[in-house]
Amino acid sequence: MFADRPVGRLPGMSTAHAQLRFSIEHWAAFWDSPHPDLAGRVVTPDVVGHCPGDTEPARGVTQYKQRIARLLERIPDLRLEVAEHASNGEFLFVHWIARGTGESGPFTFSGVDRIRLRDGLVKEIRTYYDPTHLDSPLGRST
Repeated sequence: MFADRPVGRLPGMSTAHAQLRFSIEHWAAFWDSPHPDLAGRVVTPDVVGHCPGDTEPARGVTQYKQRIARLLERIPDLRLEVAEHASNGEFLFVHWIARGTGESGPFTFSGVDRIRLRDGLVKEIRTYYDPTHLDSPLGRST
């Protein structure tokens, strides 16, 4: 799916897209049907993931996948959709809308991912959102 080496397809991705570098389409396909193992295929071995509410960033593929797995265990129906996106050199910016069901019921809120690419893979991701929205009735509007 990236560079010149196939590493598997994301759900909904055609075979023709299997050789492409990471893109907004890959991000959207992942969050349409997220699975931690798929996230591990699109990152560099030394990936760093920053997420609100965490005391330390996730470092490396294993920690990165574990962080996504914990989030999906907490909110199995979590889905993100692209609201807007832009790129600037090695950076991809995604304004997204999240939907899912937390302890307080269904929620909808928005956030932003700032993704740094290296050799077509995710080297760093900084996610920005208010983590209280995951379980708060306040998260019911964007």
